[in-house]
Amino acid sequence: MVKKWISLSELGGDRWIIPIWGAVVAAVNAGKVRQLNQEVQERGLAISIRLNMLPRIIDRINTQCDEVYSIIESHEQEHEFTPQQEGYAMIIDDELKYNLLVDIDSLLFELNSCCELMNKLFEELYKHVGNPIKEKQVGTRIRKILEEKELNTDWFIMLDEHRNFFIHEGAPYVAVDISNEPTVYDLLIMKENIKDFNDSSKFLRLSDLNTILHGFSKAKPVIQSHLAGLFK
Repeated sequence: MVKKWISLSELGGDRWIIPIWGAVVAAVNAGKVRQLNQEVQERGLAISIRLNMLPRIIDRINTQCDEVYSIIESHEQEHEFTPQQEGYAMIIDDELKYNLLVDIDSLLFELNSCCELMNKLFEELYKHVGNPIKEKQVGTRIRKILEEKELNTDWFIMLDEHRNFFIHEGAPYVAVDISNEPTVYDLLIMKENIKDFNDSSKFLRLSDLNTILHGFSKAKPVIQSHLAGLFK
């Protein structure tokens, strides 16, 4: 039995939930709505924790990719693969490679989890103001809100597809696209040990992850403003 412990502070840095909670408190004080239950409040904390985890994972991935690209610069011609010819796989430090794979996997999982928590909070707050939405309709409602602001929502599909594959079906392999060297490198995240890149469903690029992250970043303030507006 745990009889004594030390709790670590959770101050974080992402304040996404604060304006929403501020609007809720103001509405409660004005007698418009009842106080939120503990479960919903905990949902907000869970979102904040994941939002504070994401930039740290992203920073690690960016640093690791820079290290990989730096190593790749010294490759020999024998290391180059083409559709017509197989090369020799370039050996890099296992710590670097597997830390990168762990963080790619973590990014997809944490981002997807954060979106699911936001969906749940969306559903709970709508119910709290007396305008319940069916769980299966929440995602559609959120996408409609974003599209009304002329935001692209295709990243939701990309995130679901890639996260579901790597969580339930396979593991990431990595290579580096040197087609435009020496000016541009791009990390290739493969779903199997493929021999060519003709089928785009079998891999994604680091730039695809950036597209997903950009979509999420644009969506955050819109969803925040909408949820806070429920209590105005």
